[in-house]
Amino acid sequence: MNQTADPVPTAGPAAATTAVAAGAPTGGAGAGASALSVLVEEVARILERPPTALAPGLHLQHDLGFDSVMMLQLLGRLEERFPRLRGAGLPDVLPGVQTLGALAGRLARLTGAPVT
Repeated sequence: MNQTADPVPTAGPAAATTAVAAGAPTGGAGAGASALSVLVEEVARILERPPTALAPGLHLQHDLGFDSVMMLQLLGRLEERFPRLRGAGLPDVLPGVQTLGALAGRLARLTGAPVT
């Protein structure tokens, strides 16, 4: 697969997971919630893992075991959290991204939410 040119958060995995664990807004995508914190929360729910076990550099398929059904489930959850994604569709959001960080960058670009 080709790497995407979407921006990747520069903060390390500890910073991203610390932000989520420290109570960064994750209940909705508005009012300061970052693309990465929302993404980590939703991936953690799908995988039934704690958000602190996830880092931006993790590969969605190889490291986290995401399959096509899980990707569709993730897209549905992200559409609920980011209303601007509704109608964007799978080809606009998920293809070409391999890591959580790359997907957070794509979400930030599509929704206007901050990345970190």
